[in-house]
Amino acid sequence: VYRLRGEPLISIVIPSKDNEDALKQCIRSIYAHTAYRNFEMIVVDNGSTEQVRMGLENFRQECPFTYLYIPMDFNFSRMCNLGAQRAKGTYLGVQEAKGEYVLLLNDDMEAVEDSWLLRLAGQASLEHVGAVGAKLLYPNTSLIQHAGIANTVSGPGHKLKKLDDSVSYYYGRNRFIYDLIGVTAACLMIRRERYLELG
Repeated sequence: VYRLRGEPLISIVIPSKDNEDALKQCIRSIYAHTAYRNFEMIVVDNGSTEQVRMGLENFRQECPFTYLYIPMDFNFSRMCNLGAQRAKGTYLGVQEAKGEYVLLLNDDMEAVEDSWLLRLAGQASLEHVGAVGAKLLYPNTSLIQHAGIANTVSGPGHKLKKLDDSVSYYYGRNRFIYDLIGVTAACLMIRRERYLELG
């Protein structure tokens, strides 16, 4: 576990469309289970219905977040890029991400452990580290959805997928922090300067 220097702002970018209930659960869980409080949330919506849009606008009173409503064809990487752009004034009348770190997060994720954001940022702060991911479990189970990406006989794949997290595998591959060839953008943190450097 690595400590951050100071308290840098973390921009949490969540692409979403017409997934109101899951998105609200995701945002509520972040506010309820995040000890590190210097974060901002940017939801990038590529064209939800008017009913969902109004529901999310009202929800911002309960859990504050920036809401970028940009009707367009689905393009995950473009939505992430729009949410992560450095603030240079405003975009569509909304201030953009200002964080030193960017966290890309799916709208169906749920935070369940208070130190998660600080641990991700601590790893991302290391000079030799590119992207950082988290162990993800399937809803309401102890089954592993993601514990990093590794090369397999059929190509890159999710390590330990669908194995029970109550068991320790391969010298703690689901317990400890390891270097891997990749992580999923369902929950991916990276330093902003590295994100921009990669284009």
